[in-house]
Amino acid sequence: MSPTSDRPTGRPRTIDPGAVSLTALRLFDDDGFDAVSMDDIAAAAGISRRSLFRLFPSKSALVWGGLDEFAARFTEALQRRPATEASGVALRTAYLVGASFPDDTLEVTRRRLRVIRANPSLERGGEATVTSLTETIVRFVAEREGRPTDDLAVTVRAHAVAAAASAALTWWALHDDTGSPAHAMERAFDVLAIG
Repeated sequence: MSPTSDRPTGRPRTIDPGAVSLTALRLFDDDGFDAVSMDDIAAAAGISRRSLFRLFPSKSALVWGGLDEFAARFTEALQRRPATEASGVALRTAYLVGASFPDDTLEVTRRRLRVIRANPSLERGGEATVTSLTETIVRFVAEREGRPTDDLAVTVRAHAVAAAASAALTWWALHDDTGSPAHAMERAFDVLAIG
């Protein structure tokens, strides 16, 4: 008689972190971040609590998953701008590339931004990336304009562009019928005459 086991045979199931994050963000957006537990997320995603914690060590990690991709697209686009291009034009173009989210990530992006907006304490989870992105902008503007990085005009311009981009993305997330994130950002840059 051979021993039996309840364990499935074959390769273990692959868990899609993006699908798990979307499940969590839907719960956070619909029910409130504080009302949803990691157990709730694991159950809704159909995975074990242990698997969830292996992918995402905290609830806030489920929220901040997409910021690095945005920052990478933006930074790469900024590096490719022609050296003779004005800093405002280059920043505007790079931000529009960064905000060109793939169609299959629009829902997760919208929900992520809404959850962050509704829970200001979550902003700390992305501080390092946001700070790094802003420092990249400061260095870029200073270099393009031949000024030191601690110049007041450079600092104000860089922070204004970053704030406008952030405000536009949040506005887009809160208004379902407003087109693409890049379109909202383009409108915000028009308001401030950036680029």
